[in-house]
Amino acid sequence: MWDPKVQRGPSLTTYHSRFAYDPPYGTNLAISCAIFFSAFVITLAPTLFDLPLTILFNSLAGRSAVLDLLFYTFDSSYTFSGAILMALIWGCWFSNDQPMRTRILAGSIASFAAGIASRRLQHGLPTHLRPFYDQAVHFHHPLYMSHWALNTWYSFPSDHVAVFSGLLTVIWFSGSQFRLPALLWLILVESSRTYEGAHFPSDLLGGAALGCAFVWASQNHAVLRLSRRFMAFEVSAPALFYIGAFFISFQLATLFTDFRNAGSAILQLRHHEASTPGLQSAGSE
Repeated sequence: MWDPKVQRGPSLTTYHSRFAYDPPYGTNLAISCAIFFSAFVITLAPTLFDLPLTILFNSLAGRSAVLDLLFYTFDSSYTFSGAILMALIWGCWFSNDQPMRTRILAGSIASFAAGIASRRLQHGLPTHLRPFYDQAVHFHHPLYMSHWALNTWYSFPSDHVAVFSGLLTVIWFSGSQFRLPALLWLILVESSRTYEGAHFPSDLLGGAALGCAFVWASQNHAVLRLSRRFMAFEVSAPALFYIGAFFISFQLATLFTDFRNAGSAILQLRHHEASTPGLQSAGSE
């Protein structure tokens, strides 16, 4: 993978092709797409990879209260995933020049887009249910499990991993000295998604590849020109720029959980009202 300490790439003022990529970014985009397609193919033959690895991993559940609590904490708290990654993103921001900040901004927004695409693909790709619901897994419940109910739709690819892997990619190409520890830490933390029955390993691999692909795609010259327009507000209106940046950073770190919970509650309320004639007649009076 490209080492940012060796090559920073050309300045944004040297663009000559509207839809061209610098060689390292284009190559990594192609590799990420190939890995995503491979992960999808793996889902079609679960007995070759997903089931053996998931069953092996799940066999550890319930044996150690410490291990169960550790993975529960990783899975249920964004402090150990999104918050750490966003802190590193800000470290990269203040350690780099304007052209690289433009790339960081574009990559961070692309990470969010990867999460949306991942959720759409979960509904559209005919893959598999979550391990928690898959009868072939014979899922063993850990002593501690996340309190939220797992969604019952298909689980490929993981939206959590898509967003956080996208942010990790930004950290990587920004040249952070913590990029390798961040990679190892993210692998450990997100493995809790399999331990808790939320995702198969192929879901995590597919989500990681999807997040990387979106970030590499965001390094397109046309996208970077749009990002540079937003960067102008850092100079013309720094207070507003950093207010918005902090808000978006928090939402990315927590995967917009508050907004998603509010939206889900509204939809449930509307569904309840529609299915309860008494509430409909009372509301019309």
